[in-house]
Amino acid sequence: MPVRPPSLRAIAAFEAAARHESFTKAADELNLTQSAISHAIRSLELRLGVDLFDRFGRTVALTEAGRTFVSRLRLSLNLISEAFETPARPGRARLVIAATAGIAERILANRLPGFLAGHPDRELELRTVTGAAEVSAGEVDVAILYGAGACAGLTQRRLAGEALFPVAAPAVDLPRRPEDLVHAPLIHQPEHPWRMWLEQVGLSDLPTHATLTADSPLAALELARNGAGICLARGLLVREDLRAGRLVRLFDAEATLREDYTAVWNPASPRADVIRPFVDWLADGLDAGPAAAPALHAA
Repeated sequence: MPVRPPSLRAIAAFEAAARHESFTKAADELNLTQSAISHAIRSLELRLGVDLFDRFGRTVALTEAGRTFVSRLRLSLNLISEAFETPARPGRARLVIAATAGIAERILANRLPGFLAGHPDRELELRTVTGAAEVSAGEVDVAILYGAGACAGLTQRRLAGEALFPVAAPAVDLPRRPEDLVHAPLIHQPEHPWRMWLEQVGLSDLPTHATLTADSPLAALELARNGAGICLARGLLVREDLRAGRLVRLFDAEATLREDYTAVWNPASPRADVIRPFVDWLADGLDAGPAAAPALHAA
């Protein structure tokens, strides 16, 4: 006998309550009473044989079973949504890829056309995110992150390490030696301060000052490309700029960073057989080295 699925109303009530961690807010969203939300969720709990929420008076919090259930549920709901929004073309597998802005703009945008050329049976969607939460929620298939840390319940694979070195536009008056940076126009950004690089290359006592400060690596790179000064860059983020001559690398000296580029995905994803080949392909390309251009020493 086929298993009768739970009511869609109960599923909607649980998903909204899990997202808000509030029966009241779920009731407001779905235009139901709080009692109706509570009853629908209780029916799911009885069916599953587990508590999905811990109840503390007027407040609720997902249990471990609840977090597992909502993660799997959102994967299924995402597939249903895609069936309505983007009817699949026969023989084509769709993959939703997420990445932080720097990785999306500076790495994936240059590489995804090559993947599609070699895999004409794939459809890709690229989104920008700040972390792995969208993977846990089933909103994306795989996230490409830098310094992701541990992601509970998700599979992680190291793609590549990273190094940090100074870069500038070719038109900038370039220092000849690292010691000459004391007189150079430096661009500072808090994620990778100059002190980090100076300490690793044995120049921790070198006095420097920042002419400009940017709040992100991407903003610092844009300033450098426009001739505003010298900034520290992660190799993979500037690989194409170095090859095209938009930026030059100043010295051989580099700082090895502790964080890695990582692919993160849900092992229970129904697209696991599509995710893994993509991750393999990306790892092969990224681990070829941070920068193809040789270091430039100004005369």
